[in-house]
Amino acid sequence: MNSPMRLRIGLRACGMTAALLGTALGVVAPSQASNTSPQAEAYVVSAQALGGLVAVPPTPDSTFPPGGTQSLPTLNLGPIAVDALLTATTAGDAKAGTASASAAAAHLLLTIPLVGALDVTGIKATCDAPASPGAATGTGTVATAVFTPVPPPAPLPPATPVTITVPTGVNQTVTVPQLGTIVVNKQVTDKDGNLTVEAADITLVGGQEVVLGSAMCGGAMPASNSATHPTH
Repeated sequence: MNSPMRLRIGLRACGMTAALLGTALGVVAPSQASNTSPQAEAYVVSAQALGGLVAVPPTPDSTFPPGGTQSLPTLNLGPIAVDALLTATTAGDAKAGTASASAAAAHLLLTIPLVGALDVTGIKATCDAPASPGAATGTGTVATAVFTPVPPPAPLPPATPVTITVPTGVNQTVTVPQLGTIVVNKQVTDKDGNLTVEAADITLVGGQEVVLGSAMCGGAMPASNSATHPTH
């Protein structure tokens, strides 16, 4: 295309002292994986309905099992448009208890009526899960992000695009005036030890959520260790 396209913590009384110590030390106990089999899911983009426009389901969406790569050359749906390849891949080994997921797109434009447009490049999320009891790891990245507010009424001058400084680290939040908040490299582990990594989780001023690049994975006990052996 010749122009940019338009664009997811109580304390129990008997354990209060230990919990407080853990908090003070910044220690968080890892979740113990309890999946009966490894699993994974990946997608590049999803969005709630924005400004009356159509919602975007997880797209393209790959899950394990069975795994594999789902891709789209471009996307133009509701407020989201992509003029680059969208790729979501999942894989795993049921016998070994491992799983992995990745999602990527080089360029995406999110356009919000009466608000502005967010231009994002280098979207990528990955997740790798070893066999239980190992912990899944992953990373979410965004190369650049530029927000251009809608032009004010004349005779006011056009709005100046805002280049967003993309932070490093896990679960970093950036507030963008008029747009909302963006959590970069968002990582959440559920009670079963499944890790979800999102390159960018955007919450708009109106409360709607847009996820760019999502990879979820969780391991399980290897099949040879989880088998029940008869007793004599």
